[in-house]
Amino acid sequence: MNWISYYLGNHPRRVLLTVFCVLIPLLSYFLIYPLEIECDIRRGFANKHGHAVEELTKFSNFYNISVGGLEIWGILARNKSTDKDLNINLKLLNEIDELHQYVWNYTTEYKGETIRFKDLSSEDINYVFNYYRRLLAIDWMPSVNLSYPLASAFGHSFYLGSQFFGVNRGEESKVGPIKTSQFVALWYMSKAETFEQKQKLQAVQLGIFKKSAEKPNDLLFDFEMFGDQVANSEMLRGTLTTVKLFFIGGCLMVAFMACTFTELTVFSKIMLIIGAIGSPIAATGACFAILGWVGHPFNSIMCITPFLILGIGVDDAFLLLNCWRREESKEKSAKEAQNQLARVIREISPSMAITSLTNTLAFGVGFLAPTPQMSSFCLGTALAIVLDFLLEFLIFVPCMVLFYEKKQPKSEVKNEKRIEAENKVDHQEASISTATFNWRSFTGWLLSVPGRFLVILLYLSIFTATYLGVARMESTFDPSKTFPSDSKLVDSLASFTSIQEEYSPINFLSNVPDLQNDTDVAIFEEMIHRLENREGCYGNTASHNIYRDYKEYLNYTKSDEKNYNQLEKFLKGRVMDDGGTIKWHKEGNDTVIDLINFVVVCQGRSSWSERAVNVEKTRQILVDYPQYNITLFDYDGTIYDLIITVKGELVKSLAITFTCMTIACFVIMPSFVAPTIASVATVSISFCLIGFLSIWGQNLDPVTMIDVIMAIGFSVDYSAHVCYHYYCAREHNLGSKQEVITQVLQAVGRPVIEASLTTLLCMAPLFVVPVYMIQSFAKTVTLVTTFGLLHGLFFLPVVLYFIPLNTPKHSLPTFTPSTQPLVALEDDEK
Repeated sequence: MNWISYYLGNHPRRVLLTVFCVLIPLLSYFLIYPLEIECDIRRGFANKHGHAVEELTKFSNFYNISVGGLEIWGILARNKSTDKDLNINLKLLNEIDELHQYVWNYTTEYKGETIRFKDLSSEDINYVFNYYRRLLAIDWMPSVNLSYPLASAFGHSFYLGSQFFGVNRGEESKVGPIKTSQFVALWYMSKAETFEQKQKLQAVQLGIFKKSAEKPNDLLFDFEMFGDQVANSEMLRGTLTTVKLFFIGGCLMVAFMACTFTELTVFSKIMLIIGAIGSPIAATGACFAILGWVGHPFNSIMCITPFLILGIGVDDAFLLLNCWRREESKEKSAKEAQNQLARVIREISPSMAITSLTNTLAFGVGFLAPTPQMSSFCLGTALAIVLDFLLEFLIFVPCMVLFYEKKQPKSEVKNEKRIEAENKVDHQEASISTATFNWRSFTGWLLSVPGRFLVILLYLSIFTATYLGVARMESTFDPSKTFPSDSKLVDSLASFTSIQEEYSPINFLSNVPDLQNDTDVAIFEEMIHRLENREGCYGNTASHNIYRDYKEYLNYTKSDEKNYNQLEKFLKGRVMDDGGTIKWHKEGNDTVIDLINFVVVCQGRSSWSERAVNVEKTRQILVDYPQYNITLFDYDGTIYDLIITVKGELVKSLAITFTCMTIACFVIMPSFVAPTIASVATVSISFCLIGFLSIWGQNLDPVTMIDVIMAIGFSVDYSAHVCYHYYCAREHNLGSKQEVITQVLQAVGRPVIEASLTTLLCMAPLFVVPVYMIQSFAKTVTLVTTFGLLHGLFFLPVVLYFIPLNTPKHSLPTFTPSTQPLVALEDDEK
């Protein structure tokens, strides 16, 4: 600390110039390369260690698509009057088919290149709709029966529930020919494996989405669409809104700091504000540049990082400046004045180190989060916090040394008397006059019997509300939390969610049994029976199972063969294409089936958490049949995995984070009392945060999980500052408990209040962003700041009051002044 303060005090301009020379080439990344922000709602929030990733990989390989390249999306045709259903007739279906052909052949421009959707799609999967439409024209034939939900034609049956929803509502029975339908669905499977292909697919989907929003009058129906790339685009739109509001939050912080630095000259005020906000901004820019140079992708959540770092950096600036003020106000000799910066850095740097280290640890644990987007966000933020800690000394401290200049007082005599009075009371809290407020009076009231009673009553009330909030918190997540709530996509998602209550299919990729082995066949069919007769499932009526169809074919042809050698003939004889349901190859004259894809349809649930539980129960059935190498695939499986694992991941992350921060506190404060109280206060703040997030409308999801982990790092800031200065005050043996606590509040009270207010001002604009994820972050920081302030100024002082002042066992290291001046004279600097 001596060497650092010596160099910073004697060469502030040299330090600033060096930092400038390092940052310029580093930040040149943004001039050389375009900043590409990746948004992937489905895979970006996927649990990297969950079952769904493995299941998605196997399903994608079945269709020869990379894991990141599979996109399934849909279009719902509905009546123009939302309270009426579609009348199903050949004219309507032909017009819906025209819409399908319009989508299939849709073209648009992307960077001067003509893009056609057909080139980005793997295959047409609307064969049930097309088959039904063609058969409707020959419904009069006796071999055609278009009843619902299981139709048949020419000896083959097919399930209509995958493309017609809300059939025959208001009728006595849904069974029978389709007269009306609430929705008719068209499904699409796209192949977009690279970033550029995803951008092309996004251009196509956005064009179709805009067409749906126009509600064309030339159609007999309206249609809605939902696709991941449209959701990603809407998510990015919310992110860009956040970036714009970041400047508003920054302006509010600057205005507040200008009002706070009232004792400084105008020039000094401007330069210190630039230094205070320049350090975190430079740290964020350097962090993003480093990630860019190493090729790490940027995602939309990382746009929150500047808000976080700005709040942390300004906190440190207030601490340094407040300590500098107090040192300025003391009567001291010329030699002591030369060592002023050393005393400031020596007093504040351990406190800054604790908060920076704990924040870095918290986000370091967040880097281990199972979701890729959250993991990248935590990595970037942890790196930015480390850089900000360094730049506070390399940018703000030199600015403070160079430009700190108080206004000339009107009366020197009056000023001397005022300084002397304030020194006796509270070491002159600059710009807060002792006539209006002083910490000694506040401490006296706080530690009085009525004050302690009110503080304890307030804490018990907050704790009770917190417990009730935590008890009712529900684990859930859905894609709408990632894009703006004012998006038209919200209505589309609601429609697609509603049809899942009627139609919730799960694909199963499986090996098949040996038909010559009756035991093997019986076990396989037992497995299928269990899957088809789970709670809420429609049985074999709604299933698409090529294995069962082939066995029926063998029985129909009265074949004595018990093998798959007639598979090719069977497939050619079917009117419907089964290329997407079976993979097979020839070994000599024998046909070998590699894998089949069969579908079991069940009723869904309106709640995402209930659907997640159902999928997990289904996985447990598959465990009993490992010989068939069977896996399920649900397109929303990645989201279900998050819902299922979020509680366990949160508990694990909290335990690791809390342990790391407790160790850090004990290392920097080699005592038992101070770090223990800081750790307990951190737990208390975090617990209050979770409870009040629940009261404020938050659910337990991956976004909340990362917010809570982040909050642990923030919450320790307040308790660490108070407990570290309490530790120092105890070591100095200042006397009574009230005197010790007074000294603590004089050291940290004002900067903690100023830092809290600036953080709240910075967060205020984010509440305008209609995105759950952004508002969740703003709520988290607001609550942590509020509860941190309550703990730091009210709860912790009362707790510390009840702890006896024992004889200190540790002593602070003695300070050996440097023989060199720590603040260079003007001649030296020149």
